[in-house]
Amino acid sequence: MNKTNLSKKDLKRFLIDLKSNKELFENVSNVGTANEIALIANNFGYEFTGEELKSFSINRDFEGVKITKQDTSPSYSFGENGN
Repeated sequence: MNKTNLSKKDLKRFLIDLKSNKELFENVSNVGTANEIALIANNFGYEFTGEELKSFSINRDFEGVKITKQDTSPSYSFGENGN
């Protein structure tokens, strides 16, 4: 089995375990990027990268875990409120 298949297998296991492992869920809930999630997951024994998480999970629901991409683009208010 190659690394990509192992990563996907760990990623799927991580998403399933996320529902039942309260400590894992709380740690992941406190970060904002895929790389931070992957780092936490690695500390819990899962092996995948932030890029692998993003490519696997683009606005998808897996085993009851909803994964969405956050819009992190800056928001500017030009000309609003009398400016």
